[in-house]
Amino acid sequence: MRNASITACLTLFLSCGPSVVSDQPTSSSRCLSLTEPGGTTGLTASLPSRVGLLFKVDTCGGEPVSGLSGAQFEIFEDGKKVSAFESQQRVAPRGERFRLYSVVLLDLSGSMLRSGDFPQLQVAATRYLDEALAAGGDGHRIALMTFDGREQPQPLVPFTSDRAALQRGLDSLSATECSASSDCAAFSERRTCAGWRCVDDSTNLNGAIVSTLGTLDAELAQSDVTWRDGAVVLFTDGTDQAARASAAAAQEAVLRSAQHVFTIGLGGEVDERALEGLGKDGYWPVAKADQLDAAFVEIAGRVAGLANRFYVLEYCSPKRNGTHTLKVVATVDSPRDGRLVGSLSGQFDATGFASGCEL
Repeated sequence: MRNASITACLTLFLSCGPSVVSDQPTSSSRCLSLTEPGGTTGLTASLPSRVGLLFKVDTCGGEPVSGLSGAQFEIFEDGKKVSAFESQQRVAPRGERFRLYSVVLLDLSGSMLRSGDFPQLQVAATRYLDEALAAGGDGHRIALMTFDGREQPQPLVPFTSDRAALQRGLDSLSATECSASSDCAAFSERRTCAGWRCVDDSTNLNGAIVSTLGTLDAELAQSDVTWRDGAVVLFTDGTDQAARASAAAAQEAVLRSAQHVFTIGLGGEVDERALEGLGKDGYWPVAKADQLDAAFVEIAGRVAGLANRFYVLEYCSPKRNGTHTLKVVATVDSPRDGRLVGSLSGQFDATGFASGCEL
């Protein structure tokens, strides 16, 4: 059995090259680890004596750890603590080299449109936008997509941090396009009319998640920032009916993907086991539409936490020559798990370092 100092641990996930390693075991579920997003280094050293780290902090169970301050980090060089006052140490959340992309994927099949619950879904999705974009800036880009029985999900708003553009997209879903199914002949690829939109009444849930993950992967691959992360927030009020893709294919796509997936199921007709499997980062069962708001707000907080778990630590090193070992120790007091302590180590070259460093 592990002793208490190990089971109550955390490890930092560091975006660094091969010379940077985690100092804590990752077998405990109550810890954090270091990763290397994008396969690039997050450990930098520049003249006159500036050393920087970009890293992310997660629990080993996958929960992001945000809101840490400089007081929760200690810096050691070659085993000796570096004074925070003498080194001008500072820690900033996220950093301009990180961006989060999330897709809100909404079920607009016939059951949803005819149920009368769509207005509450619009309100809940609006709250997601408010909460997820609360920090402002370009650090989080959101895309809106819908799905029904058609082969592909329908893009509503491409990835953007423009809150107004996203709201216009949500509002457009209320536009009346037809009043009877016979009117739908004028609309390409749409077969029936449900209330205010011509749709394919069926539900291509499995195909939608497979396709959306592919879209998200492609967006991250062409991103112009060094470190990025992605998430899908899927809402449905039913089960897959279209059979365009199998449940096994959808599950495999989720497990294979590096992206985060959150699912919300409304009402008693959802397949909770399937949604739990697809929602590898969490599944929210909602009995009534007026409870959707709380679910979307909670997920928005979780998604925002994915961005806020990234930190930039910078300090002015007192070293003036040679290669040295840097160790960063973090301490987090958790109401649930008690005091968690973890660390990471790496090496930097101080050749040419001199005084005059200012952060």
